[in-house]
Amino acid sequence: MNGWRRSDSFFRGIIGFGLIIILGIAVIFVVRAFENASIKDFWEDESFALGTLKSTTYHQLFTRGISGQGSGAPLDYVFIKILDSAYQPFVSSIPHNIFYRMNSIFWDLIAGVVVALLSIRFLYQRRDDNGIIVMQLILISFALSAFYFKPNIFHFALEMRPYALWNSLWYVLLGLIMLRGISIWTLSLGVLLALTSSGALVQIPALALAQFFIRIFDKATLSEVLKETMLIFILPFFIAVYYALHIPRFTYISSLHEYQAYTHGFYVYWISRWYVPVLSGIGIFWSAWDLRWRGCAVVFITMLLLYFAAPVINAKILSNGFFFTTRQYLYHDLVIPLFCLMLAMVLPRIGRFYENT
Repeated sequence: MNGWRRSDSFFRGIIGFGLIIILGIAVIFVVRAFENASIKDFWEDESFALGTLKSTTYHQLFTRGISGQGSGAPLDYVFIKILDSAYQPFVSSIPHNIFYRMNSIFWDLIAGVVVALLSIRFLYQRRDDNGIIVMQLILISFALSAFYFKPNIFHFALEMRPYALWNSLWYVLLGLIMLRGISIWTLSLGVLLALTSSGALVQIPALALAQFFIRIFDKATLSEVLKETMLIFILPFFIAVYYALHIPRFTYISSLHEYQAYTHGFYVYWISRWYVPVLSGIGIFWSAWDLRWRGCAVVFITMLLLYFAAPVINAKILSNGFFFTTRQYLYHDLVIPLFCLMLAMVLPRIGRFYENT
């Protein structure tokens, strides 16, 4: 009994230390984000979007989307418009380049902490090996750091653009899927994702297809799987379709030479992200064979589908006259923190596997 009490006390201490680490990483992120935002002038498209918002009503945002942008989905701009209405009477002493980026910084901060805390709570089921618990906390802390400070993610956390909210919602959604969250949260986050970016038009079907594969693998009946898939994913998908139909055709690409240059740039980027399918394949291998971790398999199948669909997505983007940019595939950068979280979850099983062999 005394031995168990000492172990239980150690476990609580480790968890408390883990929470302090998570808080510390979050504080460092916020401090660095505000420091960098303060010395970063507005881009021209940030200023253009803010000017557009001032002459656009909330009703117009939700019914027509935001005009003049590559994605018409309005949710991030709704939050910015709310901030804009509060700027003069309450916080006029805050510089523009910080104030209007608080929205993006906030969503990255919340997403990272939420997923980390959900993962920490999961550890309460693992009291049998203190060494494994410590390793799990290290992996969760590394995942949080990778989410906050990976260059592309950090870059767009400092701009008045929808990418931070879009990527944050996707990260939380995938985190809940990994932890086998309830369907209503998947539906709710899917709706918010569709309201944030037209990228949801490919993300939602990829996630639905991955969930379909795993449910069939679990030997669920086809009728059950189809019903679940429709209930969870059909509404977000049609919301994404609605705003995608409001995207104007752009004329950034004016020649065949530019089209070929952007296509070449995409393939250089795509090949450089070789670790996305590699880590996803390993993630599927380590999680698919255990019923408890099939949510991880859903996530990595989704990542694989999105990675291999990228050439088709890029061709469609370029055919609409919009140029290639790596931010269109920002979700690729999430594979590293998600892989670390998967390792933290399956680590006890991996340890027992190698002990038995």
